[in-house]
Amino acid sequence: MIRDLQDDARVLLRQLSGDDPEEFLRQAQRMRVRLDCLTAGLVGRARLRQVTWSRIGQALAVSEDTARHRYTDDYVLRRLRQVSSLRAIPTSLSALYNEPSRHYSADDGTIPAEAEATGPAYNNLAPMLSMLARASEIPLQDLARRAQCSPSYLSRILSGQRVPSWAITERLTKTCGADPAIVRKAWETEQLRRRPPRSTVDDPRDIDALAGVDDQAQAVRKLVTALRTLHVRAGQPTPQQICVYSRWRLQAHQIAAILERNEPCDWPTLVQLLSILGGSPDYFRPLWQAATEHPHTPGAHSPH
Repeated sequence: MIRDLQDDARVLLRQLSGDDPEEFLRQAQRMRVRLDCLTAGLVGRARLRQVTWSRIGQALAVSEDTARHRYTDDYVLRRLRQVSSLRAIPTSLSALYNEPSRHYSADDGTIPAEAEATGPAYNNLAPMLSMLARASEIPLQDLARRAQCSPSYLSRILSGQRVPSWAITERLTKTCGADPAIVRKAWETEQLRRRPPRSTVDDPRDIDALAGVDDQAQAVRKLVTALRTLHVRAGQPTPQQICVYSRWRLQAHQIAAILERNEPCDWPTLVQLLSILGGSPDYFRPLWQAATEHPHTPGAHSPH
């Protein structure tokens, strides 16, 4: 909802350069409804965190009784259903907010589905397109029409919620009076990053990571390329960010050495890094073994 409000605000800001006051008011009304729904959701969340009705009333500038009687569980869930993009809202606030905590564990080699960062914070294309759109001073509706997409979709592109096709990106860039070549690399990076990461498989023999590798030097190059690609797909988090995601089991200097200086590391360290970036240990294990001269022999124990 917060991201939708951001989109709404951007749409309204661009509409103000037009000459349709009634549309400004309609857009403001849509934002008010969405904000009311967001407020209801935040009240429900606060109640589950044991915030008293008195403190909620003070924050909303209403009486304690008004807050208690207005923001019942049924009211909160009903308001959330008005604007939610979820397929279904749970039937209780505790079911809605008490989600399993998200963390990354490298102890068992599993790869969480949320390990691949895809949010707007990692989108490097959106700031470039947004800057071009602002500099062009062309109203959002006109930009969308020339890019051949809807204004709402364009707003999500500019806010980083969507990565457009190259055709839309090229038309938008040209409309803003810029050379598409300046955004091509950023667009390619976003497309690469958003491809699904390689998943684990039950039988490592189903993965041929060493295809085309004849010696250690080739294995090193392939390992480096695979890690760089994985890093891009994960949104190119900094060593400091990865350090935080690992709960400080990895150090920033270790990560920088692996990703920036291509220095070899031990297998447990690589497994931890893969768990954060969304990589498959089954795929990387034979590459790491070949690159570090640790050939796998029949009956030998896999590294842990």
